[in-house]
Amino acid sequence: DMSDHDIAHSFMSFNTCYKDTGLFGVYVVAPDNKLEDAMWYTLDNMVRLCHNVTDYEVERAKTQLKATMLMQLDSFSNVAEDIGRQMLTYGRRMSSAEVFARIDAITTEDVKKTANKVINDEDHALAAIGPIFELPDYNWIRR
Repeated sequence: DMSDHDIAHSFMSFNTCYKDTGLFGVYVVAPDNKLEDAMWYTLDNMVRLCHNVTDYEVERAKTQLKATMLMQLDSFSNVAEDIGRQMLTYGRRMSSAEVFARIDAITTEDVKKTANKVINDEDHALAAIGPIFELPDYNWIRR
């Protein structure tokens, strides 16, 4: 949606896992006069994950995640970082087969349930720099 309407220069979601918590978010770079539209599309798609995500979208995301994980293991430093992250998170190194089996086990209902837990009616944090005069206020975003 955002790319179809030339609303953002770039946007991506991120997720960082820790042993007992995590951080999920969205990174958006948009022109100052498109900030409200960018926030609307971002929030609309996040809330959509709580209710209307499709099996096709989940399967596509799982395939993309597995491909990205494999591509990130292209250097010694990336492998070392992956080992460290797994040791801190799980206390052991998991094989790619085990990680992929866990990813493959995720269902559309799992996505909806998790989205409802972390997105729907939850407080959020927001950081913005630059000319943000058209960025909606917290209450608009929180709705």
